[in-house]
Amino acid sequence: MVAIVERVKQALGDPYGRVCRELAVPYSSLMRWKSRLQAGAAPVQKPGPAKVEPLDVASLHMDILRLRHGRYRSLGTGELYERYRERISRRDLQKLVEDARRELRREKDALERRIEWCVPGLVWSMDDADLRPGHLHLVQDLGSRYKLRVLGDEVLANGDRVANNMRELFCRHGAPLFMKRDNGSNLNHHAVNELLDEFWVIPLNSPRYYPPYNGGIERAQLEMQRELEVRIGDEPVDSRVFRLECEVSGHEVNHKRRRSLGGQTACAALETGRPWVRLFGRRERKEVYEEIKGLAVDIAARLGEHTDVVAETAFRYAAETWMQLNKVIRVTQNKQVLPCFYQI
Repeated sequence: MVAIVERVKQALGDPYGRVCRELAVPYSSLMRWKSRLQAGAAPVQKPGPAKVEPLDVASLHMDILRLRHGRYRSLGTGELYERYRERISRRDLQKLVEDARRELRREKDALERRIEWCVPGLVWSMDDADLRPGHLHLVQDLGSRYKLRVLGDEVLANGDRVANNMRELFCRHGAPLFMKRDNGSNLNHHAVNELLDEFWVIPLNSPRYYPPYNGGIERAQLEMQRELEVRIGDEPVDSRVFRLECEVSGHEVNHKRRRSLGGQTACAALETGRPWVRLFGRRERKEVYEEIKGLAVDIAARLGEHTDVVAETAFRYAAETWMQLNKVIRVTQNKQVLPCFYQI
C-alpha cells in the first residue's frame, strides 16, 4: 500500500493527505508504515506489546483447563492473562481459551445421557421463566414438544391459577401419566397436588439445584424466548400485548415442522399419542404408581440410607426404570442405548 501511494503521489504531484483521501487510506497509518519501513521493520505488526519471555505451552494449556468454563465464558481468563501477559497477547490467549472451552463442551455433550421421549401425551412438564416483558408459565408435552399452555403475565402464576390451568388442560387433552416440575412453591402448591392425585398423575420433581433434569422444558423456554424476541424485539409492550404475543408464539412453534419428529409438527405428533393416553384409566394408573413405589423402596433399601433426599432420588430412578421397560423413553449415551438403571 505504501508503494501504491508513492506511485500515485509521484504521478499526480499531490500531497500525501490528498492521495490518502482519494485511496481511502488513513494518513496516520501511512506515516506509521513509512517510518517502520525506514527503520527496517515490518510495516504491520501484531496487536499488543512485544513478547520477550519464552512461553511454556504445556503449563499454559493446563492453566486454561483449570479455568471455570461455562457455555459462553470462562471465569478467570483476566487473571490468567495478567500472569502470561509478557509471553502471549490477549487476543491469542482468548483464542486458546475459546478452543479449550469448545473442546470441553464437545466432550461433555458426548458423555451426557440423552433421553428420547417416545410416546406423545404420557409425560408433561411445566415450569416458569422470567422474561424481559414479564413472567412466562409454560406447560409442554415432552413426547411431541407441543406447548399445551403458554401463559404470559406481569406476575408469577400462583398455585390456584396453575391448578385451574392444569384442570382445563386435562379435560381438553387427557391427563398425562407423569408430570415433571421443579420445586417452585406455586408448582408444588396443595391445589396442584390435589389435582394430580385426583387424576392419578404421578409427579416427578427435579433434584434441587439441578435444572438439567427437566431439560426438555428448559429448551422449550429458550425456544419461546427466541420466538418472542422475533415478534416483540426491544419494543416495550403492556401486559395485554405480552399475553397475546405469548399465545400466538406458542401457536407458531406448535406448527413448525421438526426434524426430531420426522418432519411432523408438534400438533400432529400430539394426536398420535392420544390412543396411548386412553389406555391408562384410573386402575391402570394406580397399578403403575404401586409398581414404581415398590421399585423405589427396593432401590432406597439398596442405597442403605433413609432420608427424604434418598427417597426422592429412588423414586426418580424407579420411574425412569419403568418408563424404559415400557418403551416410554429411550436413554442413550454416545449413541448407545443404555440399560435400565435398576435391573429387575
